[in-house]
Amino acid sequence: MMKKNIIALALAGLIAAPVFAEEASKPQAGDILQSINMFTPEEGDPSYKVKADERFGTQWAVDMAYGYWHSHNTDAAMHSNANLALIHAQLNQRLIKDDANGGTWLRVEFSGSWGLDHESARTDMMLTDAFGSATYPHADIYGGHDGVIPELALMQYLAGKRVCIIAGMVNLTNYFDAVGIANDSFSSFTNDGFINSSVLGLPDANLGAVVQAEIDSKSYAMFAFSREATGYGDNPFSEGNGSFLLVGEYGRMFADGNATFRINPFYRHIDNLDGTGDDNAGLAASIEYTVNDYLTVYSRSGFGFKQDLGNAFDFSCGANVKLIPSREDDFLGVAFGVFKGCAPTANNREYVAEAMYSLQINDYFKIVPHIQYIANPAYDAENSDAVLMGVQGVFSF
Repeated sequence: MMKKNIIALALAGLIAAPVFAEEASKPQAGDILQSINMFTPEEGDPSYKVKADERFGTQWAVDMAYGYWHSHNTDAAMHSNANLALIHAQLNQRLIKDDANGGTWLRVEFSGSWGLDHESARTDMMLTDAFGSATYPHADIYGGHDGVIPELALMQYLAGKRVCIIAGMVNLTNYFDAVGIANDSFSSFTNDGFINSSVLGLPDANLGAVVQAEIDSKSYAMFAFSREATGYGDNPFSEGNGSFLLVGEYGRMFADGNATFRINPFYRHIDNLDGTGDDNAGLAASIEYTVNDYLTVYSRSGFGFKQDLGNAFDFSCGANVKLIPSREDDFLGVAFGVFKGCAPTANNREYVAEAMYSLQINDYFKIVPHIQYIANPAYDAENSDAVLMGVQGVFSF
């Protein structure tokens, strides 16, 4: 899920004096890593939020949403309507101040979805069984009555902010494969095939560690180890099993910072209940490019060398378009994806198209309608297609 990332300039507060503007715009040590890890109120937010960050080393971001979804052509056994309240909240709290190196921080994340009527509240598999094994229709619907903690970890900056280590219960989706316009189901695409690569299958709420290094002002590298033994609500310190993921990322910015390329090698091992094990290794990659003030495009793809686990291949692409120049915060989003399952069958491809529009009412509230078309959902030729329509009212702080 995408956080409200912002470059390190914002962490120091807004610089008002024009004489410093040119100097402040130059890349600083640690800008890249802090743009990945940190989040602060954006320009235009109330000044008290910035002051809280400056005084106490507190950074936070909250998205709360009401959402209604209706599905067509789904499994008759599944409830076709969903009426939910959702929340996603993140906190960075500085524990030890170190201006030169970046300091020590506590990271906490909370997500949840709750049904607002009897039918929506009684199910643990909201809409997902009726759609796709590759692509759930909303990445942040955990069920009709679930609140989860995807991350609770310590973050330590080193080497003049050019190195960072994050360890504890980690959410790898906060760091890896984080395409700017396709990583936030509250204000952009909702289908989880567009949030992260389905081939990577990044875990959260599991014990792990992330090591990050800023190579220069335009590139960085990351590596992570994470268990995959526990689910939501389980004790992350339980013995579990030997399932784990190793994943890396190299990122490079070009085109004067308007484009970013990422590549992710990975290796996964899963211990099965019958004592056997499955392995998979592969690559995922993405590129995003801000063409101009009105158009940003992206493409993402991944494949597994072995087909024992997860998806064997995926490809997606999309764009955000600002249709009304006077409405700078509004945009139309369109995306298309192809997802190939690991089973070598004739119907092991799922196709997804999504369109959405973000209508910003004020600094804190937006309305986001969207529609999805899913062909061959869950690789089931008998259920040949499905349509999902929905709208979210999102409060962001």
